[in-house]
Amino acid sequence: MKMMKKLAAMLLVAAMISTLFAGTAFAAPAGEIHGVWISFQDWQANLKGKDQASFGATFSAMCDKVLANGCNTVIVHVRSHNDAVYPSAIYPWSTMMMNGVNPGYDPLADMVSIAHSKGLQFHAWINPYGYRNGVFSGNAALATQSNIVAGVAEVVNNYAVDGVHFDDYFPPVGAAANNALISQVYATCHGAGKIFGISPQGNVENNVAMGADVYTWLSTPGYVDYLAPQIYWTDNYGTAAATTMFTNRLNQWTGMNKAGIPLYVGMALYRTGNPLGADPGWTLKNNNLQTQANLAAGNGWRGYILFDYADLSDATSQAELANLRNR
Repeated sequence: MKMMKKLAAMLLVAAMISTLFAGTAFAAPAGEIHGVWISFQDWQANLKGKDQASFGATFSAMCDKVLANGCNTVIVHVRSHNDAVYPSAIYPWSTMMMNGVNPGYDPLADMVSIAHSKGLQFHAWINPYGYRNGVFSGNAALATQSNIVAGVAEVVNNYAVDGVHFDDYFPPVGAAANNALISQVYATCHGAGKIFGISPQGNVENNVAMGADVYTWLSTPGYVDYLAPQIYWTDNYGTAAATTMFTNRLNQWTGMNKAGIPLYVGMALYRTGNPLGADPGWTLKNNNLQTQANLAAGNGWRGYILFDYADLSDATSQAELANLRNR
């Protein structure tokens, strides 16, 4: 009972803080998604191993930072390595995010409640196969189509999430298998009144090679409600800083979108201000993100998502963030 009272008080304070941000000049325009990815690494740095009160207070502060940067949506890892941050009948407790044990409370329920109390959308981010860097994580036997769909059903039927979000890691199972899975996940999400989106790599050819059939997803209804391609380059790309790589990729994705699927641009907050030999634009300018968001909006894209939460506090990101807020 005492713990519930503490949580209720925390949510009340969170709601009060949220109203302070609601009227700022940083608010996202109506109908746009301005999001931030909160990855399993962000969990490890901020949330892992906390009791319920500390977990809630920390996640509340994280949401405030998201709001202070003009964003209205969090995309939060809830299944990253064939495990989960909520009590699941299919997946074990996450080792990466929850130390592999039941924490005695439901982190997903608390996060959704806190985010919503502040006016933030909450999208549950899932690596469907638990696959990355060429290997399956945890118990690879769990990475079946039936388990993945049932796991999505657990999330959308038991929690007030606004949507489900898949990342760009697809094992070599082929486009047909991936499309069968994705169409089932789409139907499962819609059956619960939730949306479903995917964040593929920004390089179209790489997606096709791995069986992520982005051409079909953007030309045929019934697969996704949105795509958020990770266009993680500047327009000063290459050793001569002369290739407009961001614009080239943006135009390619725009031209592929035959079905008018909402597009959000994934932007590389983590690269801002950092010297990259192949992409010197990140240090030549401090308004890359602002320019990219404006270019996307001018091409009919409906917002952006920043990777990732940790870089909202990075010193090298601050000038870019300030320009992005004031676009």
